[in-house]
Formats: sequence, structure tokens, C-alpha cells
Amino acid sequence: MKKPIFVFFCIVTILFFGCTKEQNVKDDRKTVYRLSEIEKSQLETGDLILRKGYGFVSNMIYKLMDEDYEVTHIGVIIKNKDSIRVAHSLSSKVSEQDGLRFQELDSFVFHSIDSTLLVTRVKNIRKQQQEDIATQLSYYLTQHIPFDHAFDYHDTTAFYCSELVWKIYEDNLHILNVDDTISDNYKYQSLKIFYDTQYVDIILNHHL
Repeated sequence: MKKPIFVFFCIVTILFFGCTKEQNVKDDRKTVYRLSEIEKSQLETGDLILRKGYGFVSNMIYKLMDEDYEVTHIGVIIKNKDSIRVAHSLSSKVSEQDGLRFQELDSFVFHSIDSTLLVTRVKNIRKQQQEDIATQLSYYLTQHIPFDHAFDYHDTTAFYCSELVWKIYEDNLHILNVDDTISDNYKYQSLKIFYDTQYVDIILNHHL
């Protein structure tokens, strides 16, 4: 299958041009981007959180992807009694750490462009399935899975951000099952399924 042209550009920009690392977010913002306590109370383990980040790569990806919302990255919420974290995969070209990591929610939000957050939940997800997602994420964290710079969904030795979600939600747990007529390009090289209300409920939408 021939990959979309945006994948080629993403690989080129990540590998050769680099970008602003996550910890170097400009501090000239008038306000700090965060979720309110009321919003945090609505989150559950297994929720999907989408955003647009800072830097050249995020801007390039957004320009090349035909998204309905201004989003270029996705992670998974893990909520415990004392913390809310986001499991997501990032390249070392845009972060100090390569691959899958668990990041505190406040930090994840801070490194997101204002008003680009979107949180969704797979329809009819059960409590046990949410726990299974957390277990899967913890397992992959112990495996030190690197970022997939080739954006190759069929290579399970590395994950780009949405590939991690598809691997757990579709392949392993069969929680997210989409129409068979949807092309692999649409599924694996865009984020649209993750906010398509045919498959998910929108919990928070800062784009409104």
C-alpha cells in the first residue's frame, strides 16, 4: 500500500529538520493552558485526548492532514485516585524521551496549543475494558517501545501516536471496530476516526 504524501513529509521533517522540543514551549503566553477541575472530573481511563502541539513538525503535519479539528497528536488517559496521566508516543526529535511515556495531564495540556484539546470516549466502553487498556499501556511501557519514524502500522516493534491506540483498541482488545469499507489510509494516517461520533462520544471539545 502506498503511503500518503504527508507521511513522507513527516519523516523528512522529523529526521532532518527537527523542531522545537516539548520542554522549550514559549513562555510568552498570557495564560497557562489547563483543564479545570470540573473538566478533569469528567475524564475516565481509556479516554482519548487529542491536541495540536508546538513546533515545526506539528505545523507541517496539520497542513498536510485533512482533519476536521486542529489536532495532530493523540494519547490515552490513565486516571487513578491521586493522578491523571496521558500515555502517548513521541519522537526524540520533539521530546527528550523517545517513544511511549506516561506524562502528567497538566504537563500534556501545557504543551498543547490553546483551545486545541479534544477528549473522546469509545461508545459503550465497559469498566473492565478501561482497566484492560491501562494494563496494556503499562505492559508496552515496560517494553520500552520506541517511536515509529517510518509510520509503518504493520511494524509492531515501534509505535507512532495513533498506531499505539489502534494496536490496543483494535487489534488487542477489539474495543474500536470500524466499518470494513474504511481504507487503511483513512484509519491509520489520520485522526478522524477518534472523533467520529459514529464510534466515540465527545467528552470535552475546546474547539467550540
